[in-house]
Amino acid sequence: MNLSFEFYGELIPLLAGNERFTLNASPPPATVADALVLLADHWPALQPRLDQCAVVCGSEVLLRSDPVPASGQLALLPPVAGG
Repeated sequence: MNLSFEFYGELIPLLAGNERFTLNASPPPATVADALVLLADHWPALQPRLDQCAVVCGSEVLLRSDPVPASGQLALLPPVAGG
């Protein structure tokens, strides 16, 4: 399964400016949490931030315990502060 991650905000500098990353996962991860573990293995700089990010597929916010969507597409949204 190809996992396609999309990144926003403060995550992009942690990924050397990359906004997207695709990972071939075999066997495929069962849950969103499993997918994030695979992502952190490839990009260790993300590890401290992943617990604070929302994970989204399309317009749906996913729980860590949710199954990975069949599309394999996940977007990571860091918290936003404003004033």
